[in-house]
Amino acid sequence: MQTELEYRNLIELFNGSLSKITSLDKECLEILRPERREAITFGQLQTRARDFALWLVQDRGIAINDKIAVLGKNRVDWDVALWGIILAGAVPVLIDPERPVEGVKTHLMNTDARLVVMADDYQNDDSQWELKEWANDRGVGLIEMTVFKEVSTDDAKANELLSEICGKKNAEDTAAILCTSGTMGDPREVELTHTNFIANIQGSVEKINLTQEDTLGHILPPHHSFGLTVGKLLPFCVGANNVYTNQYRHVSELIRDKGVTIFIAVPALFTVLAKKFEENLTAVKRRNPITKLLDRCLPKVVGKRIIKKLGWDRLRFFLSGSAPMPKWVLDVFWRRGILHYEGYGTTENSPVYGFNESADSIGSVGQPITTMLVKIINEEGQSLQPGEKGEIALGGPCIMKGYYKNPKATQAVVTTDDKGIRWLHTGDLGYLDEDGNLYITGRKKYLIVLPGGKNVNPETVESALSQAHYVSEILVVPDIRKDSIGIEQETVRAIIRPDWDVIEAKTSFSYDDLVQQPKVLKTLIWQSVHECQMKSRRLSSYEKVSSNNLEIRIEEFHKTSTGKIKREVYMKL
Repeated sequence: MQTELEYRNLIELFNGSLSKITSLDKECLEILRPERREAITFGQLQTRARDFALWLVQDRGIAINDKIAVLGKNRVDWDVALWGIILAGAVPVLIDPERPVEGVKTHLMNTDARLVVMADDYQNDDSQWELKEWANDRGVGLIEMTVFKEVSTDDAKANELLSEICGKKNAEDTAAILCTSGTMGDPREVELTHTNFIANIQGSVEKINLTQEDTLGHILPPHHSFGLTVGKLLPFCVGANNVYTNQYRHVSELIRDKGVTIFIAVPALFTVLAKKFEENLTAVKRRNPITKLLDRCLPKVVGKRIIKKLGWDRLRFFLSGSAPMPKWVLDVFWRRGILHYEGYGTTENSPVYGFNESADSIGSVGQPITTMLVKIINEEGQSLQPGEKGEIALGGPCIMKGYYKNPKATQAVVTTDDKGIRWLHTGDLGYLDEDGNLYITGRKKYLIVLPGGKNVNPETVESALSQAHYVSEILVVPDIRKDSIGIEQETVRAIIRPDWDVIEAKTSFSYDDLVQQPKVLKTLIWQSVHECQMKSRRLSSYEKVSSNNLEIRIEEFHKTSTGKIKREVYMKL
């Protein structure tokens, strides 16, 4: 696959993108969080990122390809840190700020990070203090996010230094490391190259025809591959306005007030939006029979009226990713003429694959961007014909360099064909139709994908909760539950076999007593599990099991001849 890329590395992309912007006084990024509202122009970002890069090199002695972790929520300083690290020739290691300290330590050790750039809103004071102490003991530097003493360097010398660094950064060098769950579920650190990012951005820009005239609104976390590439790099490279919010209830107003042309979010938000959309319209149709008739016969006319009333005049389309979108949600918008593209991709492919582009292909994720290839393969790795189901393989310049210092894991999912094209075996199952649209039917991996796009590794949860006093065996699998307003979501379900010996020794209950009193048994098990989760230093909040998703199993699990639980038997998806 021959693809001519506009830039060789992200430093060239940074400088080249800024040179094309009509005015550096144009707002680049706006952050709208309840506790933080701020904005930065392209010119301010350029200046602050360059200053930070110079400080990293001259004051901290950061060398080309050194690893620097970025730990914080979405904010202006996060972007300054990201680009400053890139301009310094170093490699940003992006860590989820919801990770507890132990999880952060693991990623820092696994990536050989020299420095941590930590925001003051990471976790709490105790966690920040603990991480600082650990970093100090390990000889790892730690600074508050982009708080530094500026170095004095004249412009000529600064330009010469940064230009020299740019010249030494090769296209296939690692551009960033994203800490993820990996295609097979176990936590890994994904190395993406400059070519990976630039190819993915270039293909994505072509796909959606993004320009300086656009305003991109989103709720995507920056450490996530979708949030980084689509929520950060994509609007920056064309000079589009970028508005981030985590105020989910005010999305409609944000689209109106900020003149958003493209709004990007995870399926959970669009599901709520679609439900409210339908409820409001149903109420109107009860009062107005004409609207009811129009919605049945000319739904796009109704859609235009709603768009005008909401003030969404500039909205071009919605785009979702990170998790599957319920088909009924897409139907709600598409039939009224509101374009809603469902995207697909993995961290390992940088991460955009593509998205559906018409109402005729609802239920599919469409065709790939121009810098991506797709095929369906069988167990022997042979390509299948349209309509035949198999594993989804993605190929081309967007495919990751690999899992950091884990060649065995990399070789298990990435292969190179006789034409030199790298292919990622995604672990997802699907098929292609005659027009080349991709349909996803399931997944080989056991990864649990939550509504917000978070990935949960069942074995991590099993390992942590196996320490609970009254637990003999535990199996964690995905399940479908309805929330308080009836929306189906994938959740973490734990099936537990009690440790009867411990229970009888520690309580006044016998096996026979508890079998006859299932509510008492569940209460005992839940108290044990809850205590274990509260003490756990390994589980993030979204990895923890709720009492509603706890199931007690009296009899033995179905097992293989080697004693392993047959996980597939208990998968309800």
